[in-house]
Order: sequence, then C-alpha cells, then structure tokens
Amino acid sequence: MLMRRACSLTLKTLRQKIGITQERLALESNIDRGYMGGLERGLHSPSIETIYKLLPIFRITFVQFAEQYEKSMRRLRRESE
Repeated sequence: MLMRRACSLTLKTLRQKIGITQERLALESNIDRGYMGGLERGLHSPSIETIYKLLPIFRITFVQFAEQYEKSMRRLRRESE
C-alpha cells in the first residue's frame, strides 16, 4: 500500500512540476484518462511500460523518476510516524 501511495505521489508531483492536467498527461502518453486518475489516487500500480510512456513527457530519466519515488517514500514514512 505504501509503495502504491508513493508512486501516486510521485506521478502527481512530476505532473504538477511541468504544469499540465491529468487529462493532458493521459492524452500525451496515450494512457486512458480514468486509469491515469486511478494512478494518481493510488488505486492502480503502474507497470514499467506505463512509467516509460510518461518519462518523455516529464522530461526525466528512469533514474530521476526513481529518485523522486524515493523522496515520496521518505515523505510518506515521516508522515505515518
């Protein structure tokens, strides 16, 4: 559960950094809008394939995505203490 929440926080943070809506992110990445919303709400866990579809839109590498994910994990752990 924590991992899924960290991933959803990571996706939302990265999307907000580039200043686009969920709808636009879904459209540009060719991912279903409802699924994208579920990813950000922590209802779904993205596959590696899905993450790789998003990386060019976020303009980051997989390593940078993983670093942001780790920041999200640390934040959520602190909040749960």
